[in-house]
Amino acid sequence: MLEIMRSNKFFSVFVLSAVTFMIIISFVFWGIGPQDNPTLSYVAHIEDEKVSVEEYWRAYDNEYKKAREQYTDEKEIEALNLPDRVITALVDRKVLLIAAENAGISASDKELQDVITSAPYFQKDGVFNPQVYKRALRLSRTNPQAYEAGLRQDLIVSKIRNLIAETAELSPEESKMLESIEGGNKSQLEQIFLRSKSSQTVQAYIEGFKRQLNISVNRDLVL
Repeated sequence: MLEIMRSNKFFSVFVLSAVTFMIIISFVFWGIGPQDNPTLSYVAHIEDEKVSVEEYWRAYDNEYKKAREQYTDEKEIEALNLPDRVITALVDRKVLLIAAENAGISASDKELQDVITSAPYFQKDGVFNPQVYKRALRLSRTNPQAYEAGLRQDLIVSKIRNLIAETAELSPEESKMLESIEGGNKSQLEQIFLRSKSSQTVQAYIEGFKRQLNISVNRDLVL
């Protein structure tokens, strides 16, 4: 058989072409190699920022666990519409990261190190322990590079949220209502009002900034 193949150049070329064709077909069938639409692997695009399917499911699992702690009835959890809430939260986070980058807001290595070394769950006998740190990350199915990249983004998002929140002010009506209150609850109520106002201010900023960005969401991947 080998002698026949060597003596028949056409046969050899035919077999090679057939094998190559089958490999290409199998790659396309199983999703290996280039795809016609690479954006299908992402739940959302926010300018150059992306929300991957893996990122979505990690966030969804966290929110679902929180919901299970509050509700025992699955119907109550379904009523929360977690998929949409998670997608919206992830998109808003990317929006704030873009806004922070535009404003020159960043998180230094020193800030990152301080947060990690002061975390109680990374300590042994009250002192940061590298082995405890690595073991904790392994149990969470992540690695230092991925964890620290996410933590750095958390710090950046927290910074810009705080900066935006600082611009929040009570309306004249709200201030007048607080002035009419007597007793020790006045200070507590003022803080509640300010927190609510700060949250509204941050969300209003996000929604306004969204209108300046190119955002696309592919909910079919997760809904």
